Amino acid sequence: MKQHILQPISLGPVTSKNRIEVAPAAPFLAGHDTSVTPEFYEYTMELARSGAGIVTIGVTNVEPGGSRTLSAGSPMYMSDLNDLAEGIKRHGALASIELVSSRYMMSPPDKTVASTSTEDVEAIIRSFADAAALCRAAGFDMVMIHGGHGNVPAMFYNKKFNRRTDRFGDRFRFGTELLSAIRDRAGGGLAVEYRISAEEMLPDMTTFEETLEYAKVIEPYIDILHVSRGLLEEDSLLPYINAPCYLPRALNLPFAREFKRALNIPVSVVGSFDLDIAERAIESGDVDMVAMIRTVLADTRCVEKARRGMDDDIRPCIRCNTCISRTHSQFLTVRCAVNARVGLETRLDARRAPQPRKVVIVGGGPAGLEAARACALKGHDAVLFEQSETLGGLLRPASRGPLKADLRAYLDWSVRSVADDKNITLRLGESADRDAVAAECPDAVVVAVGAKPILPAFTLSGTKSVVWAGDVEAGAETGDDVLIAGAGFTGLELALTLARRGKRVRVADMLPESEIGRGGSPINLICLRELLDAQGVEIICGARLEDMTLRGADIVYPDGTSSVLGCDTLVLSLGFRVDEAAAHAYDGMCAFVRAVGDAAGGGTVRNAVRTAFDSVMCVE
Repeated sequence: MKQHILQPISLGPVTSKNRIEVAPAAPFLAGHDTSVTPEFYEYTMELARSGAGIVTIGVTNVEPGGSRTLSAGSPMYMSDLNDLAEGIKRHGALASIELVSSRYMMSPPDKTVASTSTEDVEAIIRSFADAAALCRAAGFDMVMIHGGHGNVPAMFYNKKFNRRTDRFGDRFRFGTELLSAIRDRAGGGLAVEYRISAEEMLPDMTTFEETLEYAKVIEPYIDILHVSRGLLEEDSLLPYINAPCYLPRALNLPFAREFKRALNIPVSVVGSFDLDIAERAIESGDVDMVAMIRTVLADTRCVEKARRGMDDDIRPCIRCNTCISRTHSQFLTVRCAVNARVGLETRLDARRAPQPRKVVIVGGGPAGLEAARACALKGHDAVLFEQSETLGGLLRPASRGPLKADLRAYLDWSVRSVADDKNITLRLGESADRDAVAAECPDAVVVAVGAKPILPAFTLSGTKSVVWAGDVEAGAETGDDVLIAGAGFTGLELALTLARRGKRVRVADMLPESEIGRGGSPINLICLRELLDAQGVEIICGARLEDMTLRGADIVYPDGTSSVLGCDTLVLSLGFRVDEAAAHAYDGMCAFVRAVGDAAGGGTVRNAVRTAFDSVMCVE
């Protein structure tokens, strides 16, 4: 039992039932007119069902208008906001909403601070105060003022930009007037949370010491301080706002600890937490609350499961940043790699099927495991064939490296959830063929047989000089001078692992520089490339591998020139190819036969989960 995160806490005029807050993030599910769509509503209700004490709706504009995000800038939005507040509170959580000035947050900070007239600055403050009052009237318990990540309040506090000669030249003034105006307009019943970047992480930008000084000044005006870091407009800092699997969890906790020591109000922290780390952080007294979004998206019942002592049942987040990359970098609606229903709550009906069906699943890798869970969810009778004695497929070797702790946690959960489900029949160590599958009399067959690695034949194939990336991940040795063929995420992650072991590593790929790492999260790629650069890993683009001989790797470039790259070991990380015969071996056996996961192309956990879940949802 996680006793500490489940304790209630007073936040000014309100009380949260526990110490977990759903952190704000825009799902891009609102209407183009900023209205609350059915999709936005159901997505928010899923967050409220998590069991968290506070659910904070993200990126709500204090001015009228916008697109695919909400607005609190006009009384015309009152009804929509009330629907959300009522729905959140119906599930026992405090309803909170993050307020931003979209108009100014999208403009250069130097221009915003230097060129905005005194009257317009005062208008910004009124917009925040009016929006907070509207939210209060709509039934919200709290507002979060986004004063971090380079948003408007941070712009005016930043010494690099604020050279004003009016009263707002006092860098404390904008924040204190803003918060004072909110208190005056919204009244005493509304709790105010302030999100802050402990440091902005660039030369000449706001330091932690300066932020701490600012926090002491605004402390009388707020009920809780919410600690993050970084700047949204600087892509290189995105991995420090949404830490991928290559960085430690809880990066902001040391900062939050210092705020907690210096202030007399509750302190919350965000930044790659799971519930175990949150429990330890609160137990130690480092913080009072922990905010998280990715952990909740991965399992939208996570806090409630923890309350019931069902920790092993919580689906882990793999920190792939599919969710944040889609919304922040691509302006697409939110999705989750391991939870197929996120953003699709109104379209994927997870209720039990009116007519249970017999579903045979061929293959026990990540796609087959997801298909089995989806069958159990829908009430279907699932039989899973796996030719080996263990479940997990190629995800087992792929999750063994030192960078893959999050993936290992997901794999362990995935295998455990299927093995423990009495509604799923496992046929381990049994090779499925048409006769074996037909003997089950299936209504549907889900083919999750994976794919085959692309392994071209070279002169030294079959020797220790040419190895497959999967074998290296599983523990196969390499020489000290390594060339990796293939600059997808698998090749790049393996390059980082080997470089950290002291090996000289180069990566070659036919793709141009702009295509390196395509198909994965841009945020994770930014971090991975930075770490590779720090390790001195060279990435050679536009290079086609022709052969591996005793001389080394023969490389041909787009202009027709060639070279030999001397190396001890060539590691092949060229992706996978669908085994068409295996993928279509069960065609025509019954009314519903569908290949999923790698057998349908793709090669990612998200593809495995999405295709498997979608397929089972279509079984009628």
